[in-house]
Amino acid sequence: MGLTRDFAARMLRLVALLLLAAYPFGVYYLLGRGSARVAGLALLLVLVVRFLLPGSRRTQSLAAFAVAAVAAAAIAASNSELLARLYPVVVNATLLGAFALTLLRPPSMVERIARAGGATLDAAGARYARAVTRVWCGFFVANGALALLTATRASVETWALYNGALAYAAAGFLLGGERVCRAWLMRRARGAAAGDG
Repeated sequence: MGLTRDFAARMLRLVALLLLAAYPFGVYYLLGRGSARVAGLALLLVLVVRFLLPGSRRTQSLAAFAVAAVAAAAIAASNSELLARLYPVVVNATLLGAFALTLLRPPSMVERIARAGGATLDAAGARYARAVTRVWCGFFVANGALALLTATRASVETWALYNGALAYAAAGFLLGGERVCRAWLMRRARGAAAGDG
């Protein structure tokens, strides 16, 4: 029974994440029918469901949820296309704030994520995690700037394409590049250790 409930909660979390990722395309569809309000209400509903699911609050802070929920409520209340299109900017700004804060109050976000996944990091690993956290901060600045540009200067089609596909592709490219870089550095470190031995 517990296993079934846990599986159902994981599936609901996955569905909620997919719906959040598809937000730009949902907005594109709804704006074509003149309703940013429905997009805001749907976003708010998905955010609340995701936050209330068991285990979600371990990975999602109350502050981040509150910012996203206030933004969704503002979209619903105003029925504003501009606010609906600015939501990805809010997400990037929130992530930037969360990652940057951990640079001021270590351990860094990447180190926290690694440790939560069961990794053990030595001093060199912690320095590397800090450097990767800085790279992600740069990504959120650049991605947020492009999200703002597409929200205020581009067509809704271009906005949906960038924020619903290209931004995720860029994040995936960064994740993949970091894994390749980490594997190369680990091989190099092992080679250096073998040479010293």
